[in-house]
Amino acid sequence: MRKVPLGSSGLQAGVLAVSLSAPPTAALPLHRLALLAPDSEDPALNGDDETLVAVRGALAAGADFIDTDWITANGHAQEVVGRLLQGVDRPRLCIGSKGGPRLDFRGALKLDNSRGNLINQLQDSLFRLKTGHVELFQVHWPDATDPAQTARGLADLRHMGLCRALGLCNHDAARAAAIHALAPLATVSAPLNLLRPVPQDLIDWCAGANITFLAADPLCGGILGGRFAGDESFAETDDPLFNQPAFGRACAFARELRDFAAARGLAAQAVAGAWCLQRAGVGVVLCDAREFGAAQSAPEVSLPDADWRAIEAMAKSARA
Repeated sequence: MRKVPLGSSGLQAGVLAVSLSAPPTAALPLHRLALLAPDSEDPALNGDDETLVAVRGALAAGADFIDTDWITANGHAQEVVGRLLQGVDRPRLCIGSKGGPRLDFRGALKLDNSRGNLINQLQDSLFRLKTGHVELFQVHWPDATDPAQTARGLADLRHMGLCRALGLCNHDAARAAAIHALAPLATVSAPLNLLRPVPQDLIDWCAGANITFLAADPLCGGILGGRFAGDESFAETDDPLFNQPAFGRACAFARELRDFAAARGLAAQAVAGAWCLQRAGVGVVLCDAREFGAAQSAPEVSLPDADWRAIEAMAKSARA
């Protein structure tokens, strides 16, 4: 698989990464991500074995970047990766983690990008991952913390040797620039997919600052992978895309994309990933571990301009 540099960090990663960091969609809102810990400790029953098979398959297909975070499944997702890391060539892998969101004493989600919380969470993550460092540590979501304090925490983590490179997720260009001025960043990540194109100014700012843009959630919470029929309803959402009639239109587009891709011998997941990669300024696409097998040909997908224009026209009519 083709590799790209992660900013000026000296690290490289394949352009299609495997992610165990759950996107906060309407079906899985941010405040519920920590509540996904399995009911059973048996890996054959709780899905761990299936996840390990998917991640090992991704690594065998050439992936070398595994994206994780502190909050998903209350840390259980990182424990699964920790099991994996005991039986692989660790030096060839780029392991990413994220910090910031935590649960308060009442179990409510709190965003906390303070220096102390970032250090505590990365140390927790290293214990779960059973590794001495991660290649990339990212602040997961912006909050009200002074960017100088967040930057100091990031810089200290790198100086402590707990991570080799720094990044941000879900930050706008202005806040990213404020942190980058104090703690140089290697990556910036944000959701990017056919139903939700990220503002081009963020991608352009990354390119100008020699920061690699990571496209998260390329399948829009599973919609573009065909996970939903289109008639579902979600009680906990203020997301217009996951409310009718927008949700029905989005799922109808997913079926159109599936048929369009199949007519060309491709999976919809591969075309959705390729759409991200062909956008100027995008370095890496972070693909859900469960969808990696279907998406793995994305870096090799080559469609004529007329096909991309047709896909864009279909998507535009489905966007909320």
